Amino acid sequence: MVSNNMKTFDDVLQATGGFDWYQWRTYFFVCIAIFLECLLTFTQVFTGGTGEFWCERSKFQTGECLDSNKTSTECKRLGQLASCMSYNFTFDEDEKQLQEYVKTMPCEEGWVFDHSVYRNTFTEEWELVCDKSAVTNVLQSVYLSGFLVGCTLLAFMSDRFGRYPTLVVCGAMTCLSTLASAASPHPIVFGALRFCVAAFSYGLSLTSFVISTEMATPSMRVYVGTFLWILFAIGYFVLAALGKYLNSWRLFILLTAAPFIPMILAIVYVDESPRWLLSKERYKDADKIIQKIARTNRKPLPLNYLTNLEESKDVAAKGGNMLDVLRNPVLRLYLLNLLYNWFVQSFVYYGLSLSTSSLGVDVFIAFCISGAVEIPSCIFGAFTMVKFGRKISTGGLMIFGGLACFATIFAPLGPVRVTFAMLGKFAITASFSNIYVHTAEIFPTPMRVFGIGTCSVAARVGGIIAPLILVFEKFWASLPLIMFASSSILAGLLVFFLPETKGKLMPDTIEDSLNLKTIPRSKEANAPKA
Repeated sequence: MVSNNMKTFDDVLQATGGFDWYQWRTYFFVCIAIFLECLLTFTQVFTGGTGEFWCERSKFQTGECLDSNKTSTECKRLGQLASCMSYNFTFDEDEKQLQEYVKTMPCEEGWVFDHSVYRNTFTEEWELVCDKSAVTNVLQSVYLSGFLVGCTLLAFMSDRFGRYPTLVVCGAMTCLSTLASAASPHPIVFGALRFCVAAFSYGLSLTSFVISTEMATPSMRVYVGTFLWILFAIGYFVLAALGKYLNSWRLFILLTAAPFIPMILAIVYVDESPRWLLSKERYKDADKIIQKIARTNRKPLPLNYLTNLEESKDVAAKGGNMLDVLRNPVLRLYLLNLLYNWFVQSFVYYGLSLSTSSLGVDVFIAFCISGAVEIPSCIFGAFTMVKFGRKISTGGLMIFGGLACFATIFAPLGPVRVTFAMLGKFAITASFSNIYVHTAEIFPTPMRVFGIGTCSVAARVGGIIAPLILVFEKFWASLPLIMFASSSILAGLLVFFLPETKGKLMPDTIEDSLNLKTIPRSKEANAPKA
């Protein structure tokens, strides 16, 4: 006889096998969505890269310069003064002599691009160099600004209309936008389509992540989240391989849409989140899916299990509302502190990830190292968070990351510079994964989604600004790293003003959140939480 002592959906999950075959099927879909997010986010590192280039002078390419008794070295010098300027000269057809002038002029006949690093990019096709060079950084910021729509409008759609319809809409629109962007005829069209890709792909990955955590038992949530970050990092290696061997940036983008094929096949095994259905009091719909979970996992359910769930009242419903966070001075300070921390996490993370080409080594090797660093960093972050607590782990990692960025400024180009930069990337990635948990453990249940969602908006703003900060390298090469380092150290120090939440029950009310600094650890909460 199966015991009918189920008061929460977590009890239902335990009764139906915990994290069993049904959950693994759903998790497979989630893994594809997170992997796809990495491919789409960092595509521009290779499709928009800029190698060596110089002014094109068509007269010299026809051999006429050599006919004028000039050596090949002299012809090359006359054909290029610098990447953006050339000599102003005249050519006398009768005397076959070049009349040189001291004055220079902009490149009027376009540019010649070196393909030893980047085979083909939209930067070359649309000639986004010299006075148009900032357009590439603007395009990346436009993409990251699309995340704002994903974490606001599409997050609202997921909460309002359900996880499953959001997945279907976001998945379809991400695929269509990605395919259309590969055929873009102009940078403005490309930027608009990339904005759509970012918005819908983030809505897809965010909703997928929520479904995976809502379907996981408490003991599995840490592992579910950690593995997703590792899978995200594996995408770096795929991108580097595509960038190394593909001869077309348009084909590159088309291949990043390949994961949609298994995703379409896997979505037939994904259902609406029963936890969301129960929160909306759609008990009959939730019962159908819970019964399906039990059948798939081959676990029995008591016939009247749903009665206890219907009678259970969520304490979050009487815990307050989002305005109470702003009204309370302590919670307001917590929110401002976390907003700055999330902003800096994303600001430094994307700044270091998008600047791998300035480390003085092969761009493909540097990019692979950047991804490889994230795998142990996620594991290390989880270990330090359980071992030393949230504040010491997150704050210490951010301070260390900032110091590593400062060291990168003074390191010579090459392996030494790469080492310091990757130490910074290691630390900021670990702290980024930690801040998710810490934030969820600070805000009370009725405001937890509001708190995390608001912080996510701050993170998106940091991601938008990061590519633009890299533009300042033209004026002072060290300025971006100085900004990354100083902001990271300050954010790390501010973490120590947040309450320590290790080993404490997650707060359900505002009073619980306010008491986090005074209440002792609970033995019941010692197990790791996602």
